[in-house]
Amino acid sequence: KWAAVTSFPSVIHQELLARDLIPNYHIGQNERQIQWVGQCDWEYRAQFVTPKKLLSNTDLVFEGLDTFATITLNGNQILRSENMFVPARVNAKDYLRDPGEENEIVITFESAVKVGSQFEKIYGKRRAWMRDTKRYYERKAQYSWGWDWGPIVLTAGPWKPAYLDTYDTKIEDVYFRTLSLAPNHTNADIGIDVNISSANTNLQALVTLTDAKGKEAANISIPLNGTDAGSIEWRIKSPKLWWPNGQGQAHLYNASIKLVSSEGTILDTKSLKFGVRTTEVIQQPLNGEPGTTFMFRVNGRDIFAQGGNWIPADNLLPTITRKRYFDWIKLGAYSHLNMIRVWGGGIYETDDFFDACDAHGILVWQDFGFACGDYPTNSDFLSAVREEASSVVLQLRNRASLALFAGDNEDFMLTDLITKYDHSDTTGPFLDTNFPQREIFLKILPEECTRLAPTTQYWPSSPWGGSTANDPTVGDIHQWSVWHGPQLPYQSYPQLAGRFVSEFGMHGFPVERTVDYFTRGAPATELHPQSRTIDCHNKGEGAHTRIARYLAENFRFDMQSLSNFTYASQLMQSEAYGYALRGWKRLFGGPGKEKCAGAIIWQLNDVYPCTSWAYVDYFLRPKPAFYTIRRAFAPVSVGVMREPASRWIDEDHPLESYIPSFETFAHNTTASEKELELRIAAFDFSNGEWTELGDHRKRKVTLQAGQNTELGRLERQDAWGEESLVILEVELVDQDNGEVVARHVDWPEPYRYLNWPKGTSVSVAVSEAEKDGWENTVSIKSAQPFKGVWLEPVYDGTEKDDDTEPLWEDNMLDLMPGQELSVRVNGLRGRKVKARFMYD
Repeated sequence: KWAAVTSFPSVIHQELLARDLIPNYHIGQNERQIQWVGQCDWEYRAQFVTPKKLLSNTDLVFEGLDTFATITLNGNQILRSENMFVPARVNAKDYLRDPGEENEIVITFESAVKVGSQFEKIYGKRRAWMRDTKRYYERKAQYSWGWDWGPIVLTAGPWKPAYLDTYDTKIEDVYFRTLSLAPNHTNADIGIDVNISSANTNLQALVTLTDAKGKEAANISIPLNGTDAGSIEWRIKSPKLWWPNGQGQAHLYNASIKLVSSEGTILDTKSLKFGVRTTEVIQQPLNGEPGTTFMFRVNGRDIFAQGGNWIPADNLLPTITRKRYFDWIKLGAYSHLNMIRVWGGGIYETDDFFDACDAHGILVWQDFGFACGDYPTNSDFLSAVREEASSVVLQLRNRASLALFAGDNEDFMLTDLITKYDHSDTTGPFLDTNFPQREIFLKILPEECTRLAPTTQYWPSSPWGGSTANDPTVGDIHQWSVWHGPQLPYQSYPQLAGRFVSEFGMHGFPVERTVDYFTRGAPATELHPQSRTIDCHNKGEGAHTRIARYLAENFRFDMQSLSNFTYASQLMQSEAYGYALRGWKRLFGGPGKEKCAGAIIWQLNDVYPCTSWAYVDYFLRPKPAFYTIRRAFAPVSVGVMREPASRWIDEDHPLESYIPSFETFAHNTTASEKELELRIAAFDFSNGEWTELGDHRKRKVTLQAGQNTELGRLERQDAWGEESLVILEVELVDQDNGEVVARHVDWPEPYRYLNWPKGTSVSVAVSEAEKDGWENTVSIKSAQPFKGVWLEPVYDGTEKDDDTEPLWEDNMLDLMPGQELSVRVNGLRGRKVKARFMYD
């Protein structure tokens, strides 16, 4: 039975959901009931009228088909497509009916399960690392088969636009790139390549450049001289540069390209935006340290990469609107990210995604579409990979935000676990070795990148470099010794640095309203942390055990109340990310001391409502960790290292004393020095007394530009004893206006040892905000110190399922006794505010 599509582009699950033919897999355990969809073949068909005027070329264009598609036009097969990442263009002129007559196009999508099974019969079943091994043979987004953060949703359909394109001569492609930038930024040399559909005599391309305000920057003529390509190098004086978030304006030039005949007739036009910027990966020796740096240098400035890993924002890709992409990237920028790594098991993201990254100064580390896989190396597969690589590089190479192409996610690292090979061999031959996939990552992909995007860095894998793929002294690492592997304490993060940490993470439940959504309709017997419903929305193997273990090591927690358990996990995630980011940014010193030059959190976003490593949940609701990350990634941040770090007594190796001392440090991500005042306060929670710190209480400090600065050490104070519970507050204050620009509160751990008086509470007051675009100010105060004060609205029933949460100036706050903290917020909509805190 045929039914009209509800939207286009489309995948079949959208249509079935719209007609209530399958249940909402976001809720409960409904995912288990939709698996039949991926096991079926599906057909789409459409009718269209042949245009009255057809030019010399008439093509049917399919920007994306998911995945095994056979297309007929008026009963004639015109295309077989087997790669969802490669657009198809087919000459349709000979198959169209006469102008004004109706045509029928039919697209049959074969089941990815069936096709994968056929491949396995022919080539054999490959080694299993993550989910179904059939995925390795298919150039379909790998996460469709499920992952350790997402469900199995095997979509099929025309997931990108399809249309008829009729033309005589057209601009096929334009490539802008920055060739060089003067050290003082007084001029920049750019290269422009123009390719057209066919050679023609006496054509030229006219290029007009204007800045973001519309001021003309250049008029350039590129003669084509009877060929289908032309290029030119051009110098822009006093260029406006594209900078990453936090380093300056992400300026974009507008380019208008006209293809013009000798008579002045405009044959085709194209427009795009591009940024003038240079991006390099710097690998150079360190002072007194093994290995080399792995550091991004943008426009000649070395930066600490503050990143989040990106997975697809939905299983149903056509549902991701342009607004939703921009909202995601705005949230990333608000948390002070300057980089996003697009993970290899997802998709090559859309123009909307890259438009948002370009506009907001977010550098993009782009993996090719391979992840945790034992991929085949037969000739057909390798040919498909080369075609895919060429298409992807052409699609993305103009992007100001594009910083690096990486060959894959973790394929080298996982191969290290099962076999030995020569890590120094980067030239091959590879096909007849025990790691033949290097043909893809060390030959095919870099060849296409060098040919088509020579100014963009290529990196063979993530992680990669050194004597092993995960060598902490060379290249990038995935630091999973916390959570995975030996499951070390998250307090160990500062000692687990690499030259560049491109993955690390800690689980936390989503915002409680999201938990309420995906448990909707579940019986009361399922509303606890160990239920099958909760497990269905956490795809990580052993995740429930690991959450409980990390909680048990650090906090007292409640296994009966789902609400309390949710908050405890969020607090744990918040603490873990804070430890990692403060510790690793501390290692970014001046020249020769950049021992760690980047941290990319796994992960920024979720694909559906679930518990995961994400710090923003599926509905774009920031978890408590969001605000801890925002503080750690702020232009100026401050940190404390306590010694000893814990009051826990190792019975085999007890310490002589547990009275603490403290090291303080600060990171300045900006390009200029900061003159600030350091303020330190200490409160002994064991006796309720403040410690007199004398000269240590307040002093002026200078933070070096773009690096960490050590601020000194606070030794043990005479007033402290073995039973003291010292809470240390450190602030950096702008002396001109008294504004606190950075703050951190360091607590005695483990938190499970701490006790609060019964009846302890925090007061919350809401008022109208006075300036800077904020709607309300929320003030909190208590006679006691508090850890992890999480502010959220008191819901009044007017909220929609997909409503975002209020956006706060700051949240997940630590409060000193008698102190009043005020934060501003948008989105309360007149609702009251409640506060959760540790051990409330």
